[in-house]
Amino acid sequence: MKESGIVRKLDNLGRLVIPKEIRRCMRIKEGSSIEFGLLPSGEIVLCKYSLVNQISDYADDFCEVLGEVCDSTVLIGDRDRVISGYGVNKRSVIGARWSDEVLDIIDSKNCYLAQVSNETTIVPIIEEDKFTYTSQIIMPIIIQGEIEGVIALCCCKGEVCLGSEHLMVLKLVSKFLSKQME
Repeated sequence: MKESGIVRKLDNLGRLVIPKEIRRCMRIKEGSSIEFGLLPSGEIVLCKYSLVNQISDYADDFCEVLGEVCDSTVLIGDRDRVISGYGVNKRSVIGARWSDEVLDIIDSKNCYLAQVSNETTIVPIIEEDKFTYTSQIIMPIIIQGEIEGVIALCCCKGEVCLGSEHLMVLKLVSKFLSKQME
């Protein structure tokens, strides 16, 4: 465990404040769900709770089917990291953090469609993204009004250009995943 040197006391109701530096580093915002765990050694572990991790068992199959149908790269993840992908080297993307641009897009609770051909801004999908995209769709996964994850559909040079029909497919997938996790 990495020690921070920060010590906090419990108040009389058993509450504990997570320091701002740790919340910022872990991207924990007001209203975030926190999961408590207990290690055999007696240590308490706090983790951000992710509903999207509930689908991790079948996320790979889901990405593969969506990628084959749309002939493109697919990434699915929770609010912080990619949990599954298709059309890319999985070792390089699984566990990668979403870029700040993607986080800004999903925070708006809107989908984002960009194409080089119509001069809309192509954004990096993950931090330190090395891919050059020609089109992309970024869709938040919203559960009971809260953003719980994201699906990104991307195309590189020589692949299909994503359009309105792909946007409709991604809206359908996002809604389906939301229903599965409610």
